[in-house]
Amino acid sequence: MFEKVLIVDDDPGIRNTISELIQELGYKSETASDGVEALGLLDSGPYLCVFTDIMMPNMSGLELIRKIKAQDVSLPIIVITGYASLEIAIEAMKYGASDFISKPFKVKQIELLLNKVRREKILLEENRRFSDTLHLHRLIDNLVGQLEDKNEEIISLQEISEKIISLKGIRDLVGAIIDVSKQLLDETDVRFFPLSIKDNKLIDTGSGKELPVDPFLLQGNIVRKNTSETQLVEKFETIFPLMIEGQVFGALSIISSAVLGEDKEGKIQYLLNRSAERLENVALYEGLYENMLSTLNSMAKILDARDPHTSQHSTRVTTLSMSMAAALGLSEEERETLYIAASLHDIGKVGIPDNILLKPDKLTDEEFDFIKRHPDIGADILKPLPPMAKETEIIRHHHERFDGRGYPSGLKENDIPYLSRILCLADSFDAMTSDRPYRKGMSVAEAVAEICKCKGRQFDPDLADTFIEKVAGS
Repeated sequence: MFEKVLIVDDDPGIRNTISELIQELGYKSETASDGVEALGLLDSGPYLCVFTDIMMPNMSGLELIRKIKAQDVSLPIIVITGYASLEIAIEAMKYGASDFISKPFKVKQIELLLNKVRREKILLEENRRFSDTLHLHRLIDNLVGQLEDKNEEIISLQEISEKIISLKGIRDLVGAIIDVSKQLLDETDVRFFPLSIKDNKLIDTGSGKELPVDPFLLQGNIVRKNTSETQLVEKFETIFPLMIEGQVFGALSIISSAVLGEDKEGKIQYLLNRSAERLENVALYEGLYENMLSTLNSMAKILDARDPHTSQHSTRVTTLSMSMAAALGLSEEERETLYIAASLHDIGKVGIPDNILLKPDKLTDEEFDFIKRHPDIGADILKPLPPMAKETEIIRHHHERFDGRGYPSGLKENDIPYLSRILCLADSFDAMTSDRPYRKGMSVAEAVAEICKCKGRQFDPDLADTFIEKVAGS
């Protein structure tokens, strides 16, 4: 459906170059010499994406991005730059650009960008279809009508759908499949076995052993067995395939004291079908999320490389933050959030001019005020990315002080996000113990003494005690 690309550049040579590269990859292309002409071509879409220059006559690329997003917020826009300018890229992304590409162009570079855009399009289309409440309600109404006489025996199908839809991780989805199956079927033993694609065997995740699989199951069919060991106690095993895009992903084994029957099998099949749809979206989502993190981490590494005096600062702050997470017994979700926030905490410094960021002497008050903008700049970079909502707020407030005299919002005590308070300690400790052009770094003992001195003022006193006891000296 989305096989056409729009290329906008006032240089005919660049337009033709990108057009030829795109056509080599099997896509159609249309070109425009400026933003005004490009807007006139939008109705001839749909387009997979738009490549646009920034500096153009009649209408700048930034204005074109703004107007395109006003018409179709989901249309990806890739900025063409003459050199790898982060300032231009960030400004364009604030207007809604998805990515940027630098001259000279390579087929592989464009192929990777187009593949990424296609994956994002697929995800958006799937989520749009998946969240079609009218379709969902009709499906639920139909099934509830069929199972009306058994309504008291089962969880509401709507609750099942909502529970499945709300989950984001594959592990959580598998756990939900087992839990809901047990609620639907009383007194049953329910287990899920993922399928090893390598040798077509089921894997017992408890023992790690591989189990043989019935060929009938691999064809997408339910397998039913009588597993009774004696005539006195009957046991029946029903094995359901969990199918994703026509392939078996795993098997749900249900052992019961009676044959399930068509009614109960239908409920389990419905659950698996809903789960399969969600798993497809989760796989795409996780792929895009990893891609997004990779891009942001690359920007953070570029930032570290920009200033030799703070090289590896983000890495050290992340290590210190993770040591605090272990000492405090944070949950797995909190650790992951803190890890990402610590890795990217200074990403807003990409918006600070070199003459201030790399100044070898002490900063003036005016220059320091400019530096103080970087938490807000970093948060604004991440704000358009919904999966990064928690990390965005942690980064925004990692320079707040416990006494309320920090920046950018002047938050105090427990109003400061908990993970921001942890990050503040790790960031400050590394800053104190690192050399700068205008001063030598403190020793660990001196930095610990400074943290003690600033407990209750700059730092959360309880967190400061934990940092000193379990992290600083380790």
